[in-house]
Amino acid sequence: MEKKHHLTSINRYLFITISLFSCNQDNIDTSITETNKDCAGVEAGNNICGCTDSTAINFNAVATADDGTCVFLGCTDPESINYDSLATIDDGNCLGQEEIAQGYTYFWNDEFNGDSLDRRFWNIDVWWPGYVNNESQSYTEKEENISVQNGKLFIMALKENPFDPNNPAYSSGRINTKDKVELQYGRWEVRAKLPNGVGTWPAIWMLNSNIDSIGWPDCGEIDIMEHVGYDPNRVFFSIHTADNFGDVHGTNQQGVYMMEGIENDYHIYSVEWDSTYIRGFVDEFLYFNIDKTENSSFNQWPFDSPFFLIINLAIGGNWGGVEGIDNSIFPASFIIDYARIFKKEHR
Repeated sequence: MEKKHHLTSINRYLFITISLFSCNQDNIDTSITETNKDCAGVEAGNNICGCTDSTAINFNAVATADDGTCVFLGCTDPESINYDSLATIDDGNCLGQEEIAQGYTYFWNDEFNGDSLDRRFWNIDVWWPGYVNNESQSYTEKEENISVQNGKLFIMALKENPFDPNNPAYSSGRINTKDKVELQYGRWEVRAKLPNGVGTWPAIWMLNSNIDSIGWPDCGEIDIMEHVGYDPNRVFFSIHTADNFGDVHGTNQQGVYMMEGIENDYHIYSVEWDSTYIRGFVDEFLYFNIDKTENSSFNQWPFDSPFFLIINLAIGGNWGGVEGIDNSIFPASFIIDYARIFKKEHR
């Protein structure tokens, strides 16, 4: 399965309406702190007041003096393992210690408990049909293709409206954490429910953060889960290297897991990855295991660098479209309950 992975992400910024004001001496709050004097007009009246912390959701790029109104998203439950003492608004991502895999520590998670995709973590790819793998869909940033509802991420594949069966067109969604959430090694897990129907090709996978400088397949790829709708009871875990990439079926670079009705329920798809091995799991069942051979070259083992996460739902393409596309399956939904990354605990 040949893949072309030049990433073109659409970066969005959160625009927040702010009131620009110059504070007068008569309006000073006597409780103002030393750090806010400029903004309150005690020392200077020409400042633009606002939040000057770029990590806040209401960051004001033109503000020259902080007014103490910065708002931070994060876990506000002090009993959680990812408690953020700076957070002023809970982001719904709190985790308990019991949710951490043994031997690992917390690094990052998204429980999709907001009302839209959290752009602190995710980029959205916007591509035309055929850009990668001869896939039939376009990738869009439209809410109809990528939405967060009731604690779940929905990636929806749709037929274009109006739909011409003689010239079929489809749309879907693809997101990634490039330059936002990246880690070398660890346990990465995604709980998801697969779409069904001939023509679907959902994937949960990872690419090396150096892809822009060295390209694919040299950068390496780890496919935590791939599924094709015409083969409904199997999922695949694969790795790709410069020495062996594309169709790796039948080699030690791919594992196959079979379960009747796997599309019908949520399952946890995960990888455990270190400097000497890569292991693939479905619901803690190990079905892929490869060890790094001694004196491996980079072309054989390009996995000692930070990687980022990608989740997408393709329609058709080199693999997904082998038996065509059933136009009666739409809308097709790839539903993600959560995505979590943990670091290996070193003792």
